[in-house]
Amino acid sequence: MARKSAPSVDESTQAYLDKLNKEVSSNQSRLSLILGALIILVAGILIFNYFNRGTQQEIGPAQQIEQEGDVSPEDLPGKYTVKEGDTLFLIAQKYYNDGYKYTEIAKANNLANVDQIEVGQVLEIPKLEGVAVPIASPVETPGVEPTPTPTPMEPSGAVPGSKGAADITMIQQSWGPPITSDKYTVVAGDWLSKIAGRAYGDIMAYDRIAKANNIQNPDLIEVGMVLTIPR
Repeated sequence: MARKSAPSVDESTQAYLDKLNKEVSSNQSRLSLILGALIILVAGILIFNYFNRGTQQEIGPAQQIEQEGDVSPEDLPGKYTVKEGDTLFLIAQKYYNDGYKYTEIAKANNLANVDQIEVGQVLEIPKLEGVAVPIASPVETPGVEPTPTPTPMEPSGAVPGSKGAADITMIQQSWGPPITSDKYTVVAGDWLSKIAGRAYGDIMAYDRIAKANNIQNPDLIEVGMVLTIPR
């Protein structure tokens, strides 16, 4: 029986080299696929960041202008950004010359709690039919001495029957019955600004009451609280 001859050394070496070459080629193909996938992933991230940054740059300034530009009373309807110390009552007084129109602003903005508005909050200010536009303060002409007029913002020193007392009383009554005592108990529907209007004839004097009673947030007072009214 004839014996099968063993392969020569050259044939064995060539077979080994061919096998090694195939393995190397296979590994290179896998590495190429991995590198290709990584390149595509990095390119996708760069493209996404580029277009996302462009969108933010286009939207940012417009939003900033919208927040900074408060509508004027004569240009209603429009937007108003809440400032430190604001209440809906004061905002309504500014735009409608009637603080009790605050309910219209609350309704336009779907506010469940009219006592809770935040600094930076943007409110829609609706235009109301039949409401006169508040008249802006006259601009002083350079070189012309303005004629002094009595101001109702100093009621604390006024004595009933003295000059200006009737005007002060009329202003106080526009916010409710005048407060003449040094103490006042908060009732439902009260704000510090409203209490200041009744006590001093000046709704902006609410900070005097807040300081005298150590009230940190003028928008938060509770029914039944006894306030000191400084004179």
